[in-house]
Order: sequence, then C-alpha cells, then structure tokens
Amino acid sequence: MTRKGFTFIELIIAALIMAVVVIFIYSAFSVGIKAWRKGSAGQRFQKTRIGLLKFQKELKSSFFFSSEPFKGSASEIVFPSLVSEGGRDKIYIINYYAAQDKDAGARNLMKRKMLFEGNRIKEEEGFNELVFSADSISFQYAYRLNSGSKGFEWRDTWGEAQGKMPSGVRISFKLKDEDEIYSKTMFIPQGELGAE
Repeated sequence: MTRKGFTFIELIIAALIMAVVVIFIYSAFSVGIKAWRKGSAGQRFQKTRIGLLKFQKELKSSFFFSSEPFKGSASEIVFPSLVSEGGRDKIYIINYYAAQDKDAGARNLMKRKMLFEGNRIKEEEGFNELVFSADSISFQYAYRLNSGSKGFEWRDTWGEAQGKMPSGVRISFKLKDEDEIYSKTMFIPQGELGAE
C-alpha cells in the first residue's frame, strides 16, 4: 500500500518548523533595524554636538566691533569673529539662523560665514552650511543684572542699542523623535564689553 499524501501530524510538524524559521528571520531583522535606528540616532547626536562645539568656538573668538555689532533674536544671531588664516587674521561676520525645512517638516540650524574686508561685507563670498536639524531651535541672551546682585537675566533679543556684547548665549532645541528639550549655554569671555 503506497501513500499519496502527508499525514496530519507531518503537516503540523512542517508548519511548526516553518513558524520557527519565520520567527528566527523576523527576530534577526528586528534586531538589525533596532541597531540601525540606534546608530542613526547616535550619528544625529554626534553631528549636533560637533555643530555646537564649532558654534561655541566661534562665539569665544567674537569681539566688540562697532562696524558690525553683535545682534540676536530668538531665531538668529549675528556676530563678528576673528579667524587666523595663512598667518593673517581675518574678520568674518558669522550668522547662525533657524530656517524652516518644508520637505522634512523640521527646522535647520544654518550657518552663513561672510568675509569683512575693506569696511564692508563681501556677500558673494558667504555660503550657507547646515549645522543640524531639529523640531525647534531658539536663542536667548544673558543680560548681567545691574542691581548689584550677581546673576543674569535671559532675554530673546540682543540689539545694536546695547552697544556691547552679551555675557552669554543659550541655544535651546528639541531633536526629532525626542521628548526632551536640550539647551547649551555658552558664556562669552569678552561679554558685556563694548562702547561705554
């Protein structure tokens, strides 16, 4: 007597083996996807950290310059910075600003660096550079308290009318897919110096 099919038990065993193989493959892909997401999140944090370090370095090399004074709002900051290039010191006007990225639905922190030469800004030599992307980005400026007490008051603007530089700058941002709002405070060594 020859059999022309599979028994019920053989079908159940084959289905179980197939289910174990599918579960194993799904688990391997799931672990790989989680590792990839964690790696890309780490890259995003690293890029943000490097951008903030460059921003801090440029702020520390800023100085009071009456031709192009320090200016700032909640979404933009403009300041002069002294850079050594090829054995010569050059003045650059640095502009960090938050720009809306309509495609990604986020805000980009952009940087524009323009050479100041011959008592004017050479606009054509400026270029825009993406620093990092976030859901929200804002700046605040440290005003030293005048009432004899130590401390600072943080405000959303710093204008030419102050005639000096702020004591510090705070940038606050919320990265994509994160609930926490991060902030970095950068104090300026020559802050509160100016035309007084």
